[in-house]
Amino acid sequence: MRNAKELVLEREELLKALLTNFSTHSDVLGTFLGGSLAAENADEFSDIDLRLVLADVCPKSEFLKELINLPGVLFVETLAESYVVLHFDCFVKVDIFVYYKRELAPSVWLKKIRIFKDDGFLARIYEQSKLLIYHLHQEEFNFFLMKFYAYLHEFYRRNQRGERNYRDECGIFLKNCLVAFWYMELGEQPNGLGDWSKYEGKRSKLTTYQQNWLRKYDIFTDGNVFLREISLTVWLVLQKISQHYQLEFDEEKFKKVVEKIKC
Repeated sequence: MRNAKELVLEREELLKALLTNFSTHSDVLGTFLGGSLAAENADEFSDIDLRLVLADVCPKSEFLKELINLPGVLFVETLAESYVVLHFDCFVKVDIFVYYKRELAPSVWLKKIRIFKDDGFLARIYEQSKLLIYHLHQEEFNFFLMKFYAYLHEFYRRNQRGERNYRDECGIFLKNCLVAFWYMELGEQPNGLGDWSKYEGKRSKLTTYQQNWLRKYDIFTDGNVFLREISLTVWLVLQKISQHYQLEFDEEKFKKVVEKIKC
């Protein structure tokens, strides 16, 4: 296995090769980097999160199919309509997303990017994105709350059946919802459901108490205790979020949902 220095150097070389390849590609109008490398908080295991702006005449699917034959590709994790996930021999993972100009707009997700190839379009998007502030809306709040309810009941069912692996998977999603609520409380954009990127470790925005809470329930030895503790913790943070953002939170429904799984 390569050491940290080797991994970083090989990632830099791979990124350089990719950028060189796309810099002369007539259908690539812009290239920019997202993720940890752009935010300058990467470690030796961070992925290359590369974004490309394509000409309208270039079919995304055909363009992405060409990328699976890049030199050094060990295996292809995902080949989708708008992105490809590649793993290289040098133990570097590369996510490549492709867009048309009409699909890009200022966003809090574009506040920390590094632009390499541009005709001025990406620079304008970037400058406008830097002015944006995350604001939680009712729809996003409801989405995570309903998922929390669903996984809470599913955890109970699997726990009662003795299906530990299924139960523990539900527990991970419950904790993921809790972290999303903690990020909302901080005024930070949470990840998508089930995404743990930068939620843990040195790059996390969580407090020491919150990170310790997650570690405390790393193994769900007593499912009933976990259900009780996470229900109470989520209840407290939801009250703060709903008051701060002036969102609707049906406290009676929350109590009713939790009451169903009390032992």
